[in-house]
Amino acid sequence: MKRVILGLALLAGVVFAAWSGPARTALAQGGEQGDDPTAPYQGAAVYAEFCQSCHGDQGQGRGEGPAFRAIAFDPETAHDVIADGLDSDPRDGVAMPPFAQLSGGLLTEHQIEALLAYMVTWGTGETPPLPMPRLDAIIADYVPDEGEELDAGAQIYATSCYGCHGRSGQGRVPPNFPPLLLTNNALTLVRDGTESPYMPAFGAEHGGPLDDAALEALNAYLASWTISEPLEDPSSEGYGTLVILMGVAAIVTVGGVIMARENAA
Repeated sequence: MKRVILGLALLAGVVFAAWSGPARTALAQGGEQGDDPTAPYQGAAVYAEFCQSCHGDQGQGRGEGPAFRAIAFDPETAHDVIADGLDSDPRDGVAMPPFAQLSGGLLTEHQIEALLAYMVTWGTGETPPLPMPRLDAIIADYVPDEGEELDAGAQIYATSCYGCHGRSGQGRVPPNFPPLLLTNNALTLVRDGTESPYMPAFGAEHGGPLDDAALEALNAYLASWTISEPLEDPSSEGYGTLVILMGVAAIVTVGGVIMARENAA
């Protein structure tokens, strides 16, 4: 036990020391979370969930379409853009939705400040890595010979769809973050976009980040939901790693354990 406590103390010291240099100084100038060395890490989780789908891991963009081009972080205007949204060119039919809860979005003021703390580190060389999506096991037995495609589709959903549409497509805060309509033309809507300026065309042919193979993998993953238990999004807080789909095998296992206990009783 003493070794565990000592190890945790050393780890805390390393984390603090890592953020006591130029990045910590920059954060102190960039917002109310400047004294919190964990703020950039919290912000990285928020960015991974809500921002990287369009802007890439450090604002470099993911495509040539108007929603996916590179952005320049401006600390003077970034807060208001994140909180209230932005339509930089009304002619292109694409806009960034407001993300602040007070504007009908998903993020608290604390989360926005953490997000800014992360973005400030882009210019310091001490940017924390984005957390990877935690993809729960997909039971390929339900869709024979398509396990790899389903895994790829789950990864695509995690990085491109989860932030707006939630863990299982139920939506986050309508109307700007609506449910994902699993209809026969769902793939078309993802590829070509919709009439809403907040849903751009993700297909590569329109300047988006998803090629035909990626779209097909996403379509296969969405189709797998029809044979799985629907999941509720436990939170819209935006912190922590991204969570996608619990395997139905877990439900079957738990049910078997309960039945065995009842029989034993």
